[in-house]
Amino acid sequence: MHEDEDVCAVVKPNRLLVHRTDIDFHEPFNLRDLVNKTRPREAWLQPVHRLDKPTSGIVLFAPPGDALNALKLEFVHRRTTKVYWAVVRGWTEDEGVVEKPLPTAHNPEPKEARTHYTTLARTELNHPVGPYQTARYSLVECRPETGRFHQIRLHFRHLRHPIVGDSRYGDKKHNRFVAGETGTDTLMLHAGRLEVQHPDGERILRLQAGVPEGWNAILDGWSWDGDLGSVPRSDAATM
Repeated sequence: MHEDEDVCAVVKPNRLLVHRTDIDFHEPFNLRDLVNKTRPREAWLQPVHRLDKPTSGIVLFAPPGDALNALKLEFVHRRTTKVYWAVVRGWTEDEGVVEKPLPTAHNPEPKEARTHYTTLARTELNHPVGPYQTARYSLVECRPETGRFHQIRLHFRHLRHPIVGDSRYGDKKHNRFVAGETGTDTLMLHAGRLEVQHPDGERILRLQAGVPEGWNAILDGWSWDGDLGSVPRSDAATM
């Protein structure tokens, strides 16, 4: 969606690793290899940050050296603006802040973690799921202040509003219901907006990527009360 000599921005689909790991070494593809497929080895780009394998959205790459280091520092020092959209079980509050310490990917000791969220829309389907006679869902905009391992997924589980399609932390009954109703069985979490200081120090890089096409069955097929216009669709990738 954007490339210059210092930074390359791409949209990662669901179920694709950002780079190969020891745990998922058997996976045949990863985003880093695909980005570098036609580049000579000495010109390979490296990921600036990561998204979970089941999460879709914007990922930045940069050449090793000053540009890569500058971009990584923007994330380390929390000078970026990150916006995610998610569909969660139940009706969330209009807005809120989750402050629950979480372990990092490499350290089990919990560290500060904070996620702001705003509820954009809600829906109620006349279908029993689990112990309830109807199925309720919320469309939320999430703004993580920190970047802990699985932060948004864990914070919404903590609120008892797990993200739809989350096979690890979610509600299996609701996951099966949504998949059966819409054909969508992926994690409904998308990193759709990112603002970061460009490595040249002279401008802000503002990026936006619409939610995957699989979301349309839920956004268009269900009757929502609220603002769906805040969530761009899959054909909307802008900067």
